[in-house]
Amino acid sequence: MAPKATPTYTPAVAPPAKGKKGRQAKGPVSASSVAVASGKAFTKCPPPLPQAVCRFFASRTTFEPYPEALKIAAHFPDIAASVLREANCSLPLSFTCTVNDKGSVSRLGFDLHTPASVYTPYFALPITRLNKAFPVSNSPWELFKPIPN
Repeated sequence: MAPKATPTYTPAVAPPAKGKKGRQAKGPVSASSVAVASGKAFTKCPPPLPQAVCRFFASRTTFEPYPEALKIAAHFPDIAASVLREANCSLPLSFTCTVNDKGSVSRLGFDLHTPASVYTPYFALPITRLNKAFPVSNSPWELFKPIPN
């Protein structure tokens, strides 16, 4: 009985291919050169929008600081996302929130390719929940507005 051939674990590397007239072929081919050669060039995604275009805010009827500003900044992004989810909003639902010293709430979407203007139909919903969650009887928050550019 003849012994079985034992497999070797050395990498199988083919010798470099020879081009015309004995020259060696160029190194590895990039994906972009293959795509261009096949007629399907890659398209780059558009650059992100400026943050001012993606931000919207709600001011109060009188400008005064809100005592629980950090609480709003921590909880309002989740409140706004749940309100928009309940309204079957198909837009991105990730936000950051800040409250300035005048008591205005600003929201910035994480997706910097989505302008704030597309959220316009939903501006009244989160503000209602904001006024219920953080009541300010003498100076409630007004509707959200895009930040003017």
